[in-house]
Amino acid sequence: MSKNIISNNSKNLIEYFSIERLKLEKTRRDYKREILRFTEFLGKDYLYANRKDCESYINSLKDKARKGKISIFTVEKIYIYLFSFFNYIESVKLVYKFIPSSFFNHFKSVKKPAAPRSISSDKIISLSELDQLIGILKEGNFRDYIALMLIFTSGLTLKEATILKWNQFIEDANGNIAIEFTIKNNEKRYIKVSTDIAELLAKYRESIGPVSKDSHVFLNKFGKPISGRWLRKVLTDACKKAEFEHIYTPRDLRHSAAALCLKNGSSAQKAKEQFGWSNTKLADRYNYSIPVLEDNAIDYLNIKIK
Repeated sequence: MSKNIISNNSKNLIEYFSIERLKLEKTRRDYKREILRFTEFLGKDYLYANRKDCESYINSLKDKARKGKISIFTVEKIYIYLFSFFNYIESVKLVYKFIPSSFFNHFKSVKKPAAPRSISSDKIISLSELDQLIGILKEGNFRDYIALMLIFTSGLTLKEATILKWNQFIEDANGNIAIEFTIKNNEKRYIKVSTDIAELLAKYRESIGPVSKDSHVFLNKFGKPISGRWLRKVLTDACKKAEFEHIYTPRDLRHSAAALCLKNGSSAQKAKEQFGWSNTKLADRYNYSIPVLEDNAIDYLNIKIK
């Protein structure tokens, strides 16, 4: 970004907002990143953004969502970030004299992008399709196959899978394997790993030789964590090879896992704990999709992922 685009006062205003309104350092980084991206899009200081600027930016993000480059949930989140920041500026413009007196939160005039609150049926992969995917993915890179199957069987997010480290795996007294995550206030969250995947992970670790417990699980040829973009490409290529009508994403694998868990009798509370949802009401997103999965012929097959 050109140093001339944004003034020092505007940079400081971002810091004031972060300190006064945001508690977590990660959240502060996320907000700052999106504010600076918006400024770069404008090619001028964000304090002088008009309604057309704000609308054009949100439309550009929606266009990326339509092309599958980002999710509509991400677009909605960015809108909320910018709306909140601009609301803050309005509230302090009498305090900081460098803020133009005419400043207005033009995001108020831009319709908020609405991410769907129910999961459409084309986001839920059927077991017959899953069987095809498994066959195709097994023919490719062993690492990519395990990473995608770990997402499906455990409900990990794509980011959680790519930054996963060996030291996050724990085993209880009964031999159950789980992945430990530290969340807010140093609380712990545990994601259970299926026996099949635990066995595959053990074989994978053995195949790559000695590794440090502090190293990432899925590394590229340069010794860096594999990217989410790469795993999306692998899954896209597999879907095309299978000639599916719908191209599934790693997020769809997670949705499918949730839908199948609920369909097979999991409580909303247990699903919340496994998938890291903020509340049990998110289980309602899958209610309409569950009946279409009932009493399917494939349910009579005992499929194990090996």
